[in-house]
Amino acid sequence: MPGRPTRHAVLMSPSASGNAGGVERYTNMVAEILHEDGWRVSTVAPTRQPGRWTFRLGGSPLLWSSSAGRAAAAADSSPELTIGNGFLGLGAPRSGQRIQIFHGTSIGETFVARRGYTPQDFLRRLVSYWPVEALMARAGTLVVTSETAAEETARYYRRAGDALIPSGVDERVFHPRDRAEARRRLGIETDGTLALFAGRIEYRKGGDLLADSCAQAGVELMVAGRAGVPGAHHLGALDTDELAWAYAAADLLLFPTRYESCSLTILEAMACGIPVITTRVAWMRTFLRALPDYDALCVEPAVADIAARLRSFDARAAQPLAERAREWVIEHNGVEAFNRAWRELIGRVTDGRSR
Repeated sequence: MPGRPTRHAVLMSPSASGNAGGVERYTNMVAEILHEDGWRVSTVAPTRQPGRWTFRLGGSPLLWSSSAGRAAAAADSSPELTIGNGFLGLGAPRSGQRIQIFHGTSIGETFVARRGYTPQDFLRRLVSYWPVEALMARAGTLVVTSETAAEETARYYRRAGDALIPSGVDERVFHPRDRAEARRRLGIETDGTLALFAGRIEYRKGGDLLADSCAQAGVELMVAGRAGVPGAHHLGALDTDELAWAYAAADLLLFPTRYESCSLTILEAMACGIPVITTRVAWMRTFLRALPDYDALCVEPAVADIAARLRSFDARAAQPLAERAREWVIEHNGVEAFNRAWRELIGRVTDGRSR
């Protein structure tokens, strides 16, 4: 009896081969599920970058979206399943089933981070992202990664989402490790409290709050990412295993973000068993309903509040909270939970043909 033809899925991601950002890692985890279940998977990304006038006239999102869609069509003009991220995917194949993932919205992010943009950039983002995202929010099955992402897609695009699947964290990589060994690997020597920030130094993520907050609290800062902060230990961009060692080296993760959907940085730190001082945004609302005591580590995105929380931080007292957080995250956001949710969704949208 002839074998069953291999099913083909095309995934659209900001980077076809990268694994640095949360969106890319989310996409790669979905791709791994499909691979394990016998799919042939092609991951594509935008193939063109905007020129000066395209950028100035607000055409960047349209260019990125359409070039990713053309790359998807070039990979296969009739895949059984096409999965896109946010605004990526204009012009993608219309055959088969379509899933579109929204990690928040560009419009919601723009409003929250307004002070981080020039007036021209603020207006450009509002005008350029809205129509493309509005179209993509209606492209097949809509997956959102947090309750706030669902609220935003409902508010701006009149669609709340068909499935809520938060980010997943690979606990096989992100797990507690020996702190002394971690600091030795990173060349860090300190007797004081060491806070880690992982990510891009930008207003949206509270990058402007880090240096002053730590200085006022007398806490040392360590940054994992392409850009550093004056006076901090700068580790540079790290791969996933190196990043896991960076979490292990820290006494806490400091992540005073103003806008997220479901932060992979927070999930990774919790899976590594370290306390997280962060804001009460997005996925943290869900988490705090389950572990309300963790609010003791939450802050407002303001230097005075962050510095006060850092000064009162007691690593030994925070450890039971960190352990409970790790258990909850592994149960609800670990590989098994993430894979189960996506397998159920893929099976549903492809009429039960996925295993």
